[in-house]
Amino acid sequence: MKKIAIVGLGLMGGSFAKAFIEYSDNIVYGYDINEKTIKDARNVDIKIIDNKNEFKNMDLTIICLNPLSIKKFVKENCKYLSNTVMEISGVKNNLYPYIKDLSKKYFFTYKSIHPMAGREVYGFESSLKDLYIDASMIYLDDLDDEEISLFKKIGFNKFVKASPKKHDQMISFTSQLCHVISNAYVLNEKSLNHDGFSAGSLKDMTRVSKIDENLWSELFLLNKDFLIEDIDIMIKNLKDLKSELENDDLERLKTQLKKGNDIRKKMW
Repeated sequence: MKKIAIVGLGLMGGSFAKAFIEYSDNIVYGYDINEKTIKDARNVDIKIIDNKNEFKNMDLTIICLNPLSIKKFVKENCKYLSNTVMEISGVKNNLYPYIKDLSKKYFFTYKSIHPMAGREVYGFESSLKDLYIDASMIYLDDLDDEEISLFKKIGFNKFVKASPKKHDQMISFTSQLCHVISNAYVLNEKSLNHDGFSAGSLKDMTRVSKIDENLWSELFLLNKDFLIEDIDIMIKNLKDLKSELENDDLERLKTQLKKGNDIRKKMW
């Protein structure tokens, strides 16, 4: 039986806490600054950390905050951290070397992970014990057998290792660009007049435009170089399509649409 601390009991952290309580025999602790969240967490048997010295007794601490808040928390509390400390930031290049240096100075084991799961809502009230069922876990530092087993218990079924650079390059495309495109799409004034004219495709395209602007603006800016590259590729592809329409170029239009269709078939 291990003592696991979750720092930040929002959607992701709350889901980790609820999942560990439901699917493992570990003792789960939570740390948060929101009084309502603390009250709600106590109601589902999460033990609340009131004194930061309690972190010294944890076997595993998982920090589930925005990237810059993770950096700030570790900087201010590294003297309390011990054993294994993980964070779930959606960008790594800006954060990983900084915490790695602190971990060596303060003698805790740092492992960076990124659970590939989420919802278009946030807060502890939106967290779910089953959020991580069939999810993928990206990890930068090797996880031992016990850690893999722990994450499998709460639903993770795929584990992918990446460098900080590879992580940020791929997340720019597989996650951040999707939110950028969806957000730009709904800015069309026709969005508010869709009733009766829309079916499943509109819902699919706009699902991830519903985001926490504070979190995602931070993620975009911290990963802006890779994200701008992907936006440029998207703009080029749209310009090609626009040119084909302007020139009534049926053959080139069919070729581009078929190419996209063929790639999509190979993805899943």
